Amino acid sequence: MKVAGLTDVGKVRDNNEDCYAFLSLDGGAEFAIVCDGMGGMEGGEIASSIAVETIQKKVEIAFSPKMKPAAIERMLIAAITAANFEIYDYALKHDLMGMGTTVVAAVAKEDYIVIAHDGDSRAYLINEEIRQVTQDHTFLNELFQLGKITHEEKEKDPRKNIITRALGVSEEIDVDTLVEDVAEGDTVLLCSDGLTNCLTDAQILEICKTQQLGNAPQVLIDKANENGGTDNITAALIHYEEA
Repeated sequence: MKVAGLTDVGKVRDNNEDCYAFLSLDGGAEFAIVCDGMGGMEGGEIASSIAVETIQKKVEIAFSPKMKPAAIERMLIAAITAANFEIYDYALKHDLMGMGTTVVAAVAKEDYIVIAHDGDSRAYLINEEIRQVTQDHTFLNELFQLGKITHEEKEKDPRKNIITRALGVSEEIDVDTLVEDVAEGDTVLLCSDGLTNCLTDAQILEICKTQQLGNAPQVLIDKANENGGTDNITAALIHYEEA
């Protein structure tokens, strides 16, 4: 496995509230995380950085190569729950209530990947096709899942940035997890909505298929900025190398 990532402030924002990280784990596994902070310049930046630091530290301590997928899911839930408490506690002590962050985190092993997430930061599985494997925790996606709006309406509605889950905004958090089988040649993309609001799935697929891994995050960000760069933009890629 190889990894590559990049974050950018975009063309509109004055500061970058996104944060991401990679961590190589025992047994050849890789950990990756992307967080998109909210709550103003100070609050958003602090929330996302607390989340990344806390979750990465918890995973580094708890992970074992012998873990099965269900155990990795439980580990990620525990780490994200701990980060939620840290952010909420910080907000209480520093008069920053309302600050928070999305999270999408993954542990990649040889033939599968375990993903945990809250909010609208996404994970995609990319090979000859592209497939979003996470479900956005947003007001509009909930309406879509209930059949009350179409996919086209969901993508065009100006309320698309209203999220229904985020770390740090309440004392408790629900965490969604999933396990995806992967094969040689597959790429997993973790990203903030600053990327997906400015690029179509087809554009993301084309870039990931035609660019070397080391170049892909920059090309994705450049294209998103070319298309408006309306938010902070972060892309983190895990590539399963072909033999």
